[in-house]
This record gives sequence, structure tokens and C-alpha cells, in this order.
Amino acid sequence: MSDVGIALLVIALIVVAIVVLAVLIRIFGIYRLASCFASSEEKAVLTKNEQYNGYMVGSESSEITGDRGGKYVEYDTMQTEPRYVDVESHSPPREESARSSPVSGSLASDAEFSHGIRRAESCDSVASDSSVLEMLPDMPKIGQLEFALEYDREVSELVVSIIQARDLTANQYTGTLDTYIRGMILPDSDSKFQTKIQRNTTDPIYKERFLFNFNPEILEEKTLQFQLFAIDKYQRHKVIGESELRIGDVDLRNPIKMWLNLRDIDDKPTEFGDIMFSLSYLPTAERLTIVIVKARNLRWSDAKDTGDPFVKVYLLQNGKKVNKKKTTVKRGEQSPIFNEAMIFSVPASALPTVQLRITVAELLPDNRTPSLGHVIVGANTSGTELSHWNQMMTSLRKPVAMWHYLRK
Repeated sequence: MSDVGIALLVIALIVVAIVVLAVLIRIFGIYRLASCFASSEEKAVLTKNEQYNGYMVGSESSEITGDRGGKYVEYDTMQTEPRYVDVESHSPPREESARSSPVSGSLASDAEFSHGIRRAESCDSVASDSSVLEMLPDMPKIGQLEFALEYDREVSELVVSIIQARDLTANQYTGTLDTYIRGMILPDSDSKFQTKIQRNTTDPIYKERFLFNFNPEILEEKTLQFQLFAIDKYQRHKVIGESELRIGDVDLRNPIKMWLNLRDIDDKPTEFGDIMFSLSYLPTAERLTIVIVKARNLRWSDAKDTGDPFVKVYLLQNGKKVNKKKTTVKRGEQSPIFNEAMIFSVPASALPTVQLRITVAELLPDNRTPSLGHVIVGANTSGTELSHWNQMMTSLRKPVAMWHYLRK
């Protein structure tokens, strides 16, 4: 055989090998082919995403980190998670929470709720919050306000967009309402804004933007306050609801849009304290993860300066308890930092029917555990709670953290 024939034969064999390899990649994918030829150590790395265990924020195994002060600083997508697949055909994994502290008692039960969520044998609360009625989400009494925030660090500009309000109570005489929004960025009395008046509607749409200049160093110390005014037939202006948001409590690296519940001006939003936690949902594993980060401004029993707090998390479906877990007790803490994760197996089809009730409780010397306050997030909630849940649903695999007011 001549040299030219040999060269043509080699080229033909190379082409055939490339075609075969391309067909195999097309059928099986690079990931599976790599796992077939990998060593045992490499396979352990490639299958790392199959370990459905809990993790501690700030631990070596965690991809959610906290700084030395306990501030939540990481929101990036977990790189070890597998690609998105059809959640209907993926069976849920066995639930484990390695780092959190589950409430004592078996969680296995023959009774099953709809959408495949299994109920624990004992879901009685250790405090007085065991009634189904108190498990229901807290609904707004005055109405809700939708707004958006955007911050450009290059030019130090904060854009506040007032979008709309809804579910406002109409005037009992006219059956309608004339309203406008007045806002202020505290503690600066000069940073004010006001929308135009929207007449004859209890669901006004404003769609107005306001621009402010703040350096990043001082922006986190600011509080955004909203007041909704109504005008009666005598042209009297009255505040019918207000709300506020600490700008440092939200992540402004990306534009954010959210709802806030309006409250009466005499209601104190921080009467019972605040809690910060993150939510994330992994559709391939049907895994709902909540990370209890920290709490502040807690109101202790007997007017103490410190206490022994812990947090209980209930998984609710249609107002009934399905599962529960709790954190460890922080002894003698004033503003406890938990950084503990809890994992619940929740099918994607059940997400529209579930909520999480987060209760901060105090362990007393006589082993009583009175509730210091709670918050409910999930489907069929409202305001900040619903905004947090919706951000989780639109940011799959990515932990989303937010502060929430505690209430009783």
C-alpha cells in the first residue's frame, strides 16, 4: 500500500472515531461518559450532588457562608447541584438534616397528605401555638403596597419605584378611595418623595420612579418608609396605612420588587423582634431548605436582657402541621446567631399548598418554652412573606435571605 493510501486510511479511521464519539456524547452526555472512565475518587466528586444532607452556614462543607459577625453574605447558586430535570418524574430523596436538630419523635407515619407529603406522627407544639387556627398565614388588615428598588453602585444612585397598592378599604360613604403615597428615607428628613393622586379606586396603580444619591457605605443604615394617604370629600388628608423596610436587609446587587403589608400607624413593627432566614428549593431533589441565620431585638419574658432562645420550623399544608424541626438552644444570648439549615422533602406539585411557620421560642428554667413571636412564609401569604417565597420560586437552587418582623 502506498503512502497516500495509508494516509487516507488513517484519516478515515479518525473521522469514524470522531463520529462515534459525537454520537455517544449526543446519546449519553459528557457527564455520564466521564463517570464511566473516572477513578473512584473522581466518581466521588462527580456524584457529590447526590448527598442530600443538611449543612451549617459557615461550615467547611457549606456553600452558604457567614462572616465572623454572622452576617449572611453568600447568595450564589450552588455549583454542585445537578442540572434541572423534569420534577414530575424525579422521586423525592430520603429526608436528612445532618446539622439541624429535629424535634424528638418519629417522623414516619402511615397517614399521607395530598401531593405526597408525609405527616409526622406527633406534630404537637411544645408551646401554645399548636392550634390549627393559629397556623394560618397572617393576612393584611389595611392593604398592600408593591414597590421596587434598584441601586447603581457606579454612580451611587438608588431608584425607588412605587408600583401599586391593593386591597384597600373603601370609604364607607363614597364606596371608593382617592389615595397617594408619600415616602421618606430615614433618618434624612430631606430625602422625601410623593406620588400623584389616584382617584376612585381601592387598587391604585402609581408606576412612578424616584431617584436618590447615597454612597454604598451609608445606604445599609437607611430605612425606607412608606405612608399611604387618603383624601376625603372635604379635602382632608389622612394616613390610613404605613410600612417600612431597612435597606440593609435586602440584597441590592440585583433589582428587587416586593410587596409590603400596610399597617396602622399605631402598630409597632419591631415590638417582638426580627428574624433573618434564607429559603431555597432544589427541584431535581424536591428539597426545600430553610437556613435560620439570626434574630435581633427579641422581647424576653420578665423583661430580661438575655435569654435562651431557639427556633422551631413547622411545615404546614392547608393550615395543618405536616413536619417540624428545631435549632439548638443558644444560652444567654441577646441577639442569637444560629446559622442552622433544615431540609424538608416537598414535591414541586405541593408547593402551592404549603407554608413554613418559623417560631422563636425561649427555654425557661422550668422547661417551659413560651413563644416570643412567629412569621409564616409560603403560598397564600402576603406582603414581605409572599415576596420572599416568590423570590425563592424564581431563583431555584439559589438561597434567598431576608429579614422578617415577628408577630404574635
